Amino acid sequence: MKILLGITYYYPNISGVTLYAKRLAEGLVKRGNRVIVLTSRHDPSLPKRETINGVEVIRSPVLLKIGKGVLMPFLPFQIFWFIRNCEVVNCHLPQFESFIFAVIGKFFGKKIILTHHTDLSGWKGFLNQLSEMAVWLGQLIAGAFADLIVPYTKDYADYSWYLRLFKTKLKYILPPILVGKIDKNLINKWKKEIGDNKYIIGFAGRIAKQKGIPRLLQAISFLKKQIGPNFKIVFAGPYKKVIGENYFKEIEDLIALYRGHLCFLGDILEDKMASFYSMCDVLVLPSDDRLESFGLVQAEAMLCGCPTVATNLPGVRIPIRLTGMGETVSIGDSRALAKGISMVLKKKEKYIKPKEEIEKIFNFDKTLEEYEKIFEEN
Repeated sequence: MKILLGITYYYPNISGVTLYAKRLAEGLVKRGNRVIVLTSRHDPSLPKRETINGVEVIRSPVLLKIGKGVLMPFLPFQIFWFIRNCEVVNCHLPQFESFIFAVIGKFFGKKIILTHHTDLSGWKGFLNQLSEMAVWLGQLIAGAFADLIVPYTKDYADYSWYLRLFKTKLKYILPPILVGKIDKNLINKWKKEIGDNKYIIGFAGRIAKQKGIPRLLQAISFLKKQIGPNFKIVFAGPYKKVIGENYFKEIEDLIALYRGHLCFLGDILEDKMASFYSMCDVLVLPSDDRLESFGLVQAEAMLCGCPTVATNLPGVRIPIRLTGMGETVSIGDSRALAKGISMVLKKKEKYIKPKEEIEKIFNFDKTLEEYEKIFEEN
């Protein structure tokens, strides 16, 4: 089967959305499908065209950037050219350009499948609201033309402004979860950098506004009372070069206040993340915004034997509900976050489940099979 996958940002950009799309595309290729990814050339140093692990990646020139959004004037022509030889169009939302894929796809009689990762932020600011209005309109058109829309969970869909408009088109598929091998030498290297600590509390992801970082930092004062001062919060992921925002700079004063309990490892390659999870005593997702819809890192950490603490957001609470490997806490409550973390740290063995059990829930091959099934259905 030939699939055209549309996404605004693709690898080497790092985010949950791009990792999902990359895993899906490469997994489908290994199963004998042909996948063409049509994305933005957001960084001029990136090649216009390349093949990554069997996936053909076409990057469209960017004329203008507005926040996280990009304007690609040649994209409609490229869609028109590549879509003719494909059977399925799979767009990954949020994506303003999704309506162009959908309209041209329907013109050629192609099947249109949208993968919905998250709603829009709704944050204040004229430019943000203007750009989100444009994205919202584009996605409404795409939804109207779509054959099916794939959210991660019903829990998130029930609260989504967008997905509630298309209830009859929804097909829930858990995201593609992959973990690499654990490298003990790498863990030892990181531990030397981090220093000698009784507990390592992990955070995996970009330093971004929706991630609830201030609440995590403010939880440090409560943690010191509950588990003592011998712990460190270790961040894995981009923190200074994040597309469309510079949130690290906004919270620099808060970071400086708690710097003694923090360590930033920076970008870690996807296949090295298993070593990070294995090193951590607990992984924390303090997110406080609907932009967070699941948290792939939770499932990845669980597969590596690391329990999690996450806020009680729709979708985000599902990995813990499905596995029992962690605690959910109130949104935006630093005291509750610290309590959840200390509960897991003090009785960690209670939250550990056999890897085989977790693999039955988060099964990469099952995710691919479910996608192939909806791609092939008439």
